[in-house]
Amino acid sequence: MATDAMTRPISCLCGDAAQDVLLDSAYDLSTLNLCHCVDCRAITGMLYSSYYFLQTPGPNLDRLQKYQQSDCISRYFCRTCGAHVFARLEATGKTLVADGVLLEKPRRLAEDTRDGGLSSFLPGDAKQTTSACWLDAEQNICNGHAEDNNKLEEQGHGFHRLQARCHCGGIEFYITPPDSNSAKPWSPWPDLIVPYHLASPENVEDVKWWLRDGNTKYLVGTCACRSCRLASGFSIQSWAFIPRSNIISGDEKSLVYGSGTMQQYESRPGIYREFCNRCGATVFWHCQERPGVVDVSAGLLRARSGVKAEEWLEWATERVSFKEMALDQEFIERLEVGLKNWGESKKDPNT
Repeated sequence: MATDAMTRPISCLCGDAAQDVLLDSAYDLSTLNLCHCVDCRAITGMLYSSYYFLQTPGPNLDRLQKYQQSDCISRYFCRTCGAHVFARLEATGKTLVADGVLLEKPRRLAEDTRDGGLSSFLPGDAKQTTSACWLDAEQNICNGHAEDNNKLEEQGHGFHRLQARCHCGGIEFYITPPDSNSAKPWSPWPDLIVPYHLASPENVEDVKWWLRDGNTKYLVGTCACRSCRLASGFSIQSWAFIPRSNIISGDEKSLVYGSGTMQQYESRPGIYREFCNRCGATVFWHCQERPGVVDVSAGLLRARSGVKAEEWLEWATERVSFKEMALDQEFIERLEVGLKNWGESKKDPNT
């Protein structure tokens, strides 16, 4: 291993991307830029992306899949587990590393960039925020992608189903509103509600915890576990908990794993993750223990109301799932405080 002070080890979940990278000290490592643009959400499946610049010469890309996002930007993700690892700015030859694959935390303060999406949950004054996103800025300079972003947002879908789609379009499905079948599955409690280090997840009363607001919405929450971080390439994974019976294809057929460009990775026996093998977007998490409820990566959702899809989803605001496993505890603490504050602000003041 190199001994340079800016050298950091990285890895994806399966380990195929493991190597040392050299962070570029010419860029401010005291900030974490969270980009919530449509491209970043659709390519990663996250509510945001975040990268650090690397020094040259660049990293080893041999075991990674390349996705040409545009003439300006290429993304590289693991062929086996789907983790986003690098982004490359074609005009300058600069390479960036995804923040979640770093195995050691850079010394910095967590900061957000955009209003909306995950940044809605991050408290802080103007000095702690920035509107800069390196990838988004590069794309705008190169070919002005605002119109393309709008096209991604304006996909056709009605009021009675919620579209989910990755950037390349190889994966597209729809979520339907809760119905009588939505309450049929059984599931243990998630760590999001019952912290596993404090209590048993056994759901002996068969509570349908994924159904909210009088069974009209689905629960969605944030996860900071090591597996989600290394499988996605980013520090925070947002999952919407959807009954499998409420996930359908465009022709209203039932969900079929492996359709289109969907590739499965079994991260542990009986635990499965799906991603797009063309653009690398994280899509699903599911397991044999609760096959009837599927975790859907929230960054794929195209709701009319915006990123958080509040007409469809109720956000869990009391806890970040598996926060104890987070590499960057300061960032997670800030996110959790912001979630609680945002949740309080959404409550009826008369209650």
